[in-house]
Amino acid sequence: MKVEELERYGKSLETLPKGVLKKQMGIMIRGIRNKYGILGIGPFFFKTMLEQRALKKNYPEAYKETLAISKDAANEVTMLIAMFNVVARKEGRDKAYEFVKGIFQEIAVLSMPAFYQIDDLVKCEGDVYDNFMKFNKAWFEAMQQAGTYEIQTNRIEGDEQTIIVTRCANCVLGQRFDCPEISKLGCDHDLAGYPVIADRVNMEFRRPHAMAKGDDYCDFHFYRKGTSPDMMEIDDQMVKWDESLNK
Repeated sequence: MKVEELERYGKSLETLPKGVLKKQMGIMIRGIRNKYGILGIGPFFFKTMLEQRALKKNYPEAYKETLAISKDAANEVTMLIAMFNVVARKEGRDKAYEFVKGIFQEIAVLSMPAFYQIDDLVKCEGDVYDNFMKFNKAWFEAMQQAGTYEIQTNRIEGDEQTIIVTRCANCVLGQRFDCPEISKLGCDHDLAGYPVIADRVNMEFRRPHAMAKGDDYCDFHFYRKGTSPDMMEIDDQMVKWDESLNK
């Protein structure tokens, strides 16, 4: 099979397999249980449900923006923000972020291989890293078409793939819902998820800049294993990109 024939090739953040979703829910429940105990799971979910309803009512325009991406995205974003808000009211925003981040990064270990259909991708004919770059380019293009990203650059040159994002829905929605902390979860997801698939596709991942952490753009750099430069060289490349962008 060619990589272009994979079911998820050129697809955006669509619904994951039911088995993966079930495991993700298990991770979430375990995180809540570890924090609040078995008897605390029910009350926490009840408070989260009420908070999720309040978000949809109090931020109707922001909720419409999430629905424009997908119904699943709208549900996931509002649930994460609701969980964050419930914890933040009791323990403060820093502890709330660390709680949600821990759950999200554990989920990334499951979701990243599923997004890339990694078990099938590694069996496709041809070089596995070349196939990964093709899949990755099509995936980011689909994310742009879905409105999740605005992409300035999505190029493959030899063994390097560079993707520069100038608008991210996570960052926008974090502001719209008055919860900027939630913007960083996509970054946290990537940092936990890409290492899980890196060895399987002979890849190394670098991202020196992220809008959720104060930069003007996010830059994703993918390299064939053993060819990545040091961070100073990447920064020099991005300075040149900045200069060309501002001309």
